[in-house]
Amino acid sequence: MITLGVLALCLAALLSTARRGVLFADNFADNLAASLKDPRVAAFVADRVTDAVLKEEPDLTAFRPLILGATRDAVSSPAFQALTRGAARTAHASLFSEGGRTVIVSIPDVGVLMRSALLKANPALAAKIPERAKGVLASVGQRRADQFIIRLWQIASRSLWLAGALLALSLVLILGGVAFVPDRRVALVRLGLDLLVAGFVFMLLSPAGRAIAGLIPQNALARQAAAGLWDAFTGPLRMWTLVFGGCGLVLAAAGHSLIARLDPLQALKSLADLLTNPPGGARGQLVKSFLLLLSGALTMIWPAKAVSFAIVLFGAFMAFAGLREIFDLLLRAVPQDSSSMKGVAASSAALRVTLVLSLALALVGGIAWFGRPAAPVASGATDACNGSADLCGRRLDEVVFPSTHNAMSSADIPDWLFPQHEAGIPSQLQDGVRGLLFDVHYGIPVEGRVKTDLDRELGSRDKLDEAVGKEGLDAAMRIRDRLAGKEEGPPGAYLCHGFCELGATPLVTALRGIYQYLVENPNEVLVMVIEDYVATSDLAAAFTESGLEGLVYKGPAGPPWPTLREMIDTRERVLVTTESGRPGVSWLHPAFELMQETPYKFKTPAELAERSCGPNRGGTSGSLFLMNNWVDTTPAPKPSNAKIVNGYDALLARAEECNATRGKWPNLVAVDFYRTGDVMRAVRKLNERTGTKTARPR
Repeated sequence: MITLGVLALCLAALLSTARRGVLFADNFADNLAASLKDPRVAAFVADRVTDAVLKEEPDLTAFRPLILGATRDAVSSPAFQALTRGAARTAHASLFSEGGRTVIVSIPDVGVLMRSALLKANPALAAKIPERAKGVLASVGQRRADQFIIRLWQIASRSLWLAGALLALSLVLILGGVAFVPDRRVALVRLGLDLLVAGFVFMLLSPAGRAIAGLIPQNALARQAAAGLWDAFTGPLRMWTLVFGGCGLVLAAAGHSLIARLDPLQALKSLADLLTNPPGGARGQLVKSFLLLLSGALTMIWPAKAVSFAIVLFGAFMAFAGLREIFDLLLRAVPQDSSSMKGVAASSAALRVTLVLSLALALVGGIAWFGRPAAPVASGATDACNGSADLCGRRLDEVVFPSTHNAMSSADIPDWLFPQHEAGIPSQLQDGVRGLLFDVHYGIPVEGRVKTDLDRELGSRDKLDEAVGKEGLDAAMRIRDRLAGKEEGPPGAYLCHGFCELGATPLVTALRGIYQYLVENPNEVLVMVIEDYVATSDLAAAFTESGLEGLVYKGPAGPPWPTLREMIDTRERVLVTTESGRPGVSWLHPAFELMQETPYKFKTPAELAERSCGPNRGGTSGSLFLMNNWVDTTPAPKPSNAKIVNGYDALLARAEECNATRGKWPNLVAVDFYRTGDVMRAVRKLNERTGTKTARPR
């Protein structure tokens, strides 16, 4: 019964390892992503991804060594691990869906990472890498053997209860076996020896499984990768080795201490005698010869592993001897009673057994607690979200995002009149901006500039005039009058402020830059507020063409919002809202049905400070809160005003005032000239100091 109980315990441990490493989607994804740190897995993945790129662009075959080298660097990056984690979740979900018959791990967006990796070494080659390249790392299900493995996997997923049942059965069998053995000391020794054997078997499982896994694939790189994957997914087996081996040593030492004193030298001599003169006559000699031959052959084939194994055995013997000494010292504290009174002698013996068992159980409990399997994680391991680990567990409406008003209007774009920021959107993202407010208009490229396509605009002409003021309108019209030449391209959607004659960036180009940043920085979440003058279908098409649509938040819009970690883990990291609120695309959400805001027509810093937190668009019911924090000197914003209102103390004071007035901390702090003042530090302080606590409105 004791042996059967230990066997059931081993099966429970194996099922628990498989369940936690493979059957839970998040753990499976984390293990697969973590395996990329193994050079064997990384080499295989880089080879597969390189082949995928060359399949799309065969003319790059001559550059395969350069591409492969860059891909190996990209594979080890956190961004690639994040992509792998998402692909693994998708594959896992499809496997356990109704009728799942294949496992395909396809990594999207690898072209972006490869371009980035090649950019410094070979910009010309980087430009030729297709952005939409995908790497299919695994496709299991075509062969009969694959189908058998998948079927076994699916059966195991429906038998999650079995590990718990086997654990309960093992405890019943072990306790029953100990109860039935007349001499409890012998039962203790037997249980300890069985656990030691279990630990020994688990120690052999890792190298044996690795060797078997390495035999399945057909090419050398895949065999190495299979061995690396085995190590990544079976890490808990090593912990079970320590648990079983440690508990076995403790129980065997405890039981043996109650039977006889240990003489280590005599024990070694007895072992030597056993090896020299094995029992069983000629048959014993034959067994001894075979074992010696096998040991010698394995030592020559794997000398390092043989030395490690010998050290482990020697360490186990030393640990056993040390535990025996501890138990012997404990027994000496309760001397055996030689009195003729049987009751006193029996009491002394019972006390000795109780003390030994108590210490043994305490040690076993400590070992089991130390080696207990970790609870299944709810999401992929993310060290920081939007730059802070503290933000990962917060819901979207509990985070403050540094934001840029008219984010597309920047001084580093040639010919952009009346810029409102020192640098464009790519630099803003690099600097920490996580909320983007921008306008989208129709435009026509003419003579190196863009002319607003007023005939297609979906907004009011008066609103466009108001956006840029009389001076801005006059400038736009003067430029427009000069743009009488031939059109240089088809009409399209552009980022413009009121009139594209004053400055324009193609919408797809801007979105593609945002998409590239997000792929390279997988732990960032963005919020967009788009002042849209284009059709919803055209806006959505630009997101799709740029690739950014694949990272858009598509869940329910409103409380309870997901946490930043959940948005990151599901690859839905961009909340997109539009001021028009026009329907047609489910993930383009009406901005002012979701958020409330402050006024924004302040002409001086003093005016902003005096009456700055009253309700504006969105009323007071939105779950998100936009704090508009700029001074309107249309058409030419002034950095001198931004220096005042973007100051650290000024921003904190206004946020606290708005929280007191509106009962909610701002979620988007939108500014002009984001590098002026101390916007980033103020927002970090708001997230650090205030968290999600709200005040009662006054």
